[in-house]
Amino acid sequence: MVIAFFALFLSALLGGLVVVAQCAMGIFPHLLTFSGGYLLANTLLHLMPELFVSKVTPIHIGGYIMIGFFFQRFIETFSAGVEHGHAIAPASGHCCLKNYKILSFLTSIALHALLDGTLLAHGHAGHSTQEGLLLGMMLHKFLEAVALMSVLGSLSLSRRRMLSYLILFSLASPIGLWLSSSLNGYISDAGSIIVLSIVTGNFLYISATMLFEASPNHHSNPLTLWISLLGAGAAALVEFVW
Repeated sequence: MVIAFFALFLSALLGGLVVVAQCAMGIFPHLLTFSGGYLLANTLLHLMPELFVSKVTPIHIGGYIMIGFFFQRFIETFSAGVEHGHAIAPASGHCCLKNYKILSFLTSIALHALLDGTLLAHGHAGHSTQEGLLLGMMLHKFLEAVALMSVLGSLSLSRRRMLSYLILFSLASPIGLWLSSSLNGYISDAGSIIVLSIVTGNFLYISATMLFEASPNHHSNPLTLWISLLGAGAAALVEFVW
């Protein structure tokens, strides 16, 4: 858990520092597409099968997944879509945060990241697949931090204030991992499955949105198709070979 804790923290921190350092961002839309394919495959090949072999009634699992899906949609009304990289999508040349209070924006992003961290504390998955999930989460946190800092940078905030927000955001997923691990003995198996189902719906929405936003104006783009398939293939390789 210690390795995962620091891996999540550092991946988000580095993603934000890339923006603060004003590094070139031309490659990030492609990383976003790769991340979307990877996370979608992880959701379909790892998370959902694990849920449906549990003792919880399948229709209840489906209901909780749906709750997670629309809960993420609700979060997006406050977060401006930063959690799935909207600010670095090829078609987005604007910042849509100005109509939102910055506190509600940061709170919604932190809540999303907190839920993400709970995935890695789930104890039923194999060691190799957990490593694969961690790699996907690290890439996701990196891109999420890039998008977050891109949006905050457009608000002309001071560098010190931006770094403070970045550190708080970087700690959210590790804290979610720690809380979930600490409470693991106090939560029933059914309770764990409910939480995992909600986060799975959350991931399903985010990964699908990443792929939909990969092409400008949602036009078919062979390059983004192959990059997303590469991401999905990498997740499948981790799941079936490692």
